[in-house]
Amino acid sequence: MMIRLADVEDAAALDHFFGQLDRETRFMLYEAGERPSNIEGQRQRLEAMAAVPNQTMWLLVLAEEVQGFAVLIGGGLARNRHCALVVMGLRSSARGQGWGERLLRTLIASAPDCGISRLELGVMAHNEVAHSLYRKCGFLDEGLRRQAYRLDEGYVDEISMGLLLPPTTP
Repeated sequence: MMIRLADVEDAAALDHFFGQLDRETRFMLYEAGERPSNIEGQRQRLEAMAAVPNQTMWLLVLAEEVQGFAVLIGGGLARNRHCALVVMGLRSSARGQGWGERLLRTLIASAPDCGISRLELGVMAHNEVAHSLYRKCGFLDEGLRRQAYRLDEGYVDEISMGLLLPPTTP
């Protein structure tokens, strides 16, 4: 497996990956079949991301097939441009092997080059594996959003987490 930056040529592979990921996990926002499948839409999102300095996506790839992703989505205004939302997900076949940690650490290391000094994310409270990974990589719990998600078995809280990085020059 290798970790690399995403580019517009990954649009079809990403579209396929997200369909698989949504079927395999209940820890992501989208349910199976809820995310629109649209290769051109993926291409447009990748092009838009490449044009913004505080947004980037890293991919975990095996034999040209995407197995995981981690994305930085930086703020769009002067007052929050230094802050980025982190979203990541791995296929079930890539979990439990340390790839999630490598992918997240790659994203964290790249953040200052994107002008980012604060990372934030949300994790479903019952997703103990992801919560532990984020804490291991330096994220701290910052709050709790009660009943943030509704799953088949009922409501689930979201833990808000943050990581402060050395500040960059504004």
